[in-house]
Amino acid sequence: MTANNQKQEYLLFTRIKRGDDLMQVGSFHAESDELAKVYAQYIYDEEDWVEMQVVRKDALIAVRLPEPLFEKEGVN
Repeated sequence: MTANNQKQEYLLFTRIKRGDDLMQVGSFHAESDELAKVYAQYIYDEEDWVEMQVVRKDALIAVRLPEPLFEKEGVN
């Protein structure tokens, strides 16, 4: 389990059939990587995915981020 039993946010990426793009289809919180795998299979079982990958959100490395659509009020 993670420190202090804190839940981490995980992102789920799937591929419906071979050759398709790997796409993010959802996110959820879990206490461990093992539970994240179980949650992904249980929550997102509506399709017969050929591939499912989960990754902790804090493990993503941003290469390029979009500009915000709206500026926050009171922020320069």
